[in-house]
Amino acid sequence: MRDKPYAVHVSNTREKFEKWIAERGGVAVWENANMSNPGAGNMFTPATTDGKPTPSPHWTHPTLLEVCKSIRDFRFVKEMKEVRRLRVAVRRGAQGLSLKLTDSSTKKLHMALDKVKEETGQDAFYHFDYDTQEAVIEVPVWE
Repeated sequence: MRDKPYAVHVSNTREKFEKWIAERGGVAVWENANMSNPGAGNMFTPATTDGKPTPSPHWTHPTLLEVCKSIRDFRFVKEMKEVRRLRVAVRRGAQGLSLKLTDSSTKKLHMALDKVKEETGQDAFYHFDYDTQEAVIEVPVWE
């Protein structure tokens, strides 16, 4: 067992990981190398596919960190709990095909994430509510 378990932030995955450990040689842990999204975290795949080692799941995760063979090597999120909403301003991306946060809203969001981490002691995450133009800040509730 690892000193510190890998955090799995997608709910309802424990059963799938248990199946991979029992039937597919374990769970492969792939390191995130995407510098445009360093907070994306690790990816997980079954260790084998058709009896052969599973290849990298995506170009952003090229490095296999290890193959885990115990469910105790992971901790699983039960749900994400909303803790704050933040009104944000957006602008068009350079090519005009995407929307991005303004510099001011980016700074405001990062400060809010840091404050939630300070208050709760754990990393906070966000997604956008496009209907209300808000960043929804959440913290994980662990199993």
